Amino acid sequence: MAYSDAITQALKMSTNEERTYRLFDFIVLPIVVIVLGAAFHLHYMLTAGDWDFWVDWKDRLYWPLISSVSFVIFAAAVQGLLWKIIRMPIGMTVAAIGLVGMEWISRYLNFYIWAYFPISQVWPATWIAAAIFVDAILLISGSFLMTALFGVFFLPTMFVMSNYPMLVPFRIPVEVMGTEVTVADWVGYTFQRGGSPEYLRIIENAGMRVLGAETWFISCLFGGFLSIFIYMGWWGIAGIAAKPFSRSNPFAASMGGEEPDEKDDKITADAYPLPISNGNK
Repeated sequence: MAYSDAITQALKMSTNEERTYRLFDFIVLPIVVIVLGAAFHLHYMLTAGDWDFWVDWKDRLYWPLISSVSFVIFAAAVQGLLWKIIRMPIGMTVAAIGLVGMEWISRYLNFYIWAYFPISQVWPATWIAAAIFVDAILLISGSFLMTALFGVFFLPTMFVMSNYPMLVPFRIPVEVMGTEVTVADWVGYTFQRGGSPEYLRIIENAGMRVLGAETWFISCLFGGFLSIFIYMGWWGIAGIAAKPFSRSNPFAASMGGEEPDEKDDKITADAYPLPISNGNK
């Protein structure tokens, strides 16, 4: 508040102008969050696609792998930007909340209201718990490398663990017309999807069971290993994008960032406001 007051005093704003200046922040911030959430949802829809759309496509092989790789691309960039600019370890959680919120809006309006698919068939997976875990590692370590090794590597595992309670009822085996299938497959057969024959198949027919007989473990292991390199690459891109804002600011300094130069004699968006002495009153 003191920093904002110093800026408004330096600009010699009137009361109405100052009120408009503050109101502008409250208007712009929700718009930015909505736009970023919509962009993340579009990216996730085009990359993860069917593995997130349909409950019978949430298999043990490709669902953790493709979903984690798709998620970490956008989330790593948002986390890197917020960490480098304002030193706040909340970027991945903010991205996850925006993605999940937009997904629920899309599934309800487009799939349920418009196309008449039941919510039990099209519910979106949640990323919030996994994102909080990675942000917590960044908060504790303060290092993107430690976050990549001990946070992002376990991102697919946390993703599966946080979504598995919702997926368990659809893994129950049932007998339909003499064939044993899961509840998820039965739902997929009952509510047909047009487009291509790929929707008329058993999604998980075999898998990588020869590699230790446990598909979840192998898929999460490889997904975490691949996510590390994607995460580090997009953190580098975020660093390039954050260079115009690389000068230290008081909020970043309060979170452990670099303090501004004491030689600054002007009130700017990147420096501490100078105290107003009695002689300047």
